[in-house]
Amino acid sequence: MSLDVFFNARSVAIIGASERPGSLGRALMTNLLEKFKGRIYPINVKYDRVFSLKCYKSILDVPEDVDLAVIAIPAASVPRVVDECGRRGVKGVVVISAGFREIGPEGAKLEEELVSVVRKHGIRLIGPNCLGVYDAHTGLDTIFNPSDRQGKPEPGNVAFISQSGALGAALLDWLKEEGIGLSKFISYGNAADVDEADLISYLAEDPRTEIIAAYIEGVRDGRRFVEAVRKAIRANKPVIVLKAGKSEKGMRAVASHTGSLAGAYEVYKGALKQSGALIVDDLHELLIAIKALRYGARSRGPNVAIVTNGGGAGVLATDSIESLGLRIAELSKGTIEELKSKLPPTASPLNPVDILGDAPANRYELAINSVLRDENVDMVMVIALMQSPALDADELIKILESVGRSEKPIVFVGPGGAYASKRLVMASRIGIPSFKDPVEAAKALKYIYDYSVAYRKLSRKKGVK
Repeated sequence: MSLDVFFNARSVAIIGASERPGSLGRALMTNLLEKFKGRIYPINVKYDRVFSLKCYKSILDVPEDVDLAVIAIPAASVPRVVDECGRRGVKGVVVISAGFREIGPEGAKLEEELVSVVRKHGIRLIGPNCLGVYDAHTGLDTIFNPSDRQGKPEPGNVAFISQSGALGAALLDWLKEEGIGLSKFISYGNAADVDEADLISYLAEDPRTEIIAAYIEGVRDGRRFVEAVRKAIRANKPVIVLKAGKSEKGMRAVASHTGSLAGAYEVYKGALKQSGALIVDDLHELLIAIKALRYGARSRGPNVAIVTNGGGAGVLATDSIESLGLRIAELSKGTIEELKSKLPPTASPLNPVDILGDAPANRYELAINSVLRDENVDMVMVIALMQSPALDADELIKILESVGRSEKPIVFVGPGGAYASKRLVMASRIGIPSFKDPVEAAKALKYIYDYSVAYRKLSRKKGVK
């Protein structure tokens, strides 16, 4: 059965709905009422009405069809209630409730019972022990964190799946702060039914998703997972994976969190690399990779040109680029001569191209265009110390918008505080990956290059030219 029901349901039942302050049932109701345009059915034996909506004692009492049920009740009652959902014709259930495989043998037995019920009725299940699902385009929001505490990104092209609800919530906040638009967010918890392979395979076909990020603790079926990643990359959708459980104690922690079998990290790492996924080490790296790839930038090679108005920043960028396995491009003689003829005599026409601290915006324009035309250059890093009184930073953003139409990837670096940060946001809005630190920007270029290599490799195997 398709997973569409979790994102495009026309009707949703909240089992455990409530108005009680601080309850999951209240947060689920208020979040759904905020943007969802379909029908909402509160279910709770204690109430006749919840937020002015008729409240039913059981889902069996709802007179209309229900596509999706969200369940937030004690774990012991979940299999019985899901059985009622199946009898009522519900197509999908999201089980928020914890108390299953992650707590040990007794919980594992309860989870097996739950899976048996959904298999019997042909229902798809996300969870248990999860944060919920959020579709920024349809407004279907089953996350149980209150909206005044939980950031909800605007509609966009990034999908994020997370086995951990808490880490998923944190990344949602960061995506919101960075202005990065979201297609879908799925916290899938114990993955009793729908797992990471199912989700990535589905997102590979989702027209609103162009990049897939994932926090994963354990993979149930390695072969299916690898094939799902390959499917996404063949569709030209990068897959970025943060894999937890690298150490022996980390693997034990995974088992107690979602009940997953983490397995040896090096085995996962090898399989992920073969599949074409990009592997990151922490949430900060995950965010850098998302920022780097969400505009569709692709690189034909590893050679980077740097244009900067600060020599020190250029040196730092050079060290970072070289240490990551990229290369500082050797500019052609023609480019060097062109730069010599157009830049002040004390500027450096070599790479990094140092256009000096007194550079106005038009000096950036001529230097960037010169290196972009160079056949030896595959990618460009532009560094601007915007504290300089000579630089009209807003004019520089307009220049970046113009040169950003180049097929060669460009990243922008603006070290500093509020003034610089505002211009970084402006650059991001016009499709230029932007960072406060040259080291972050170098990592972004590395992700762009690594994904480009992986995509070309899989495309050749598939016969795509």
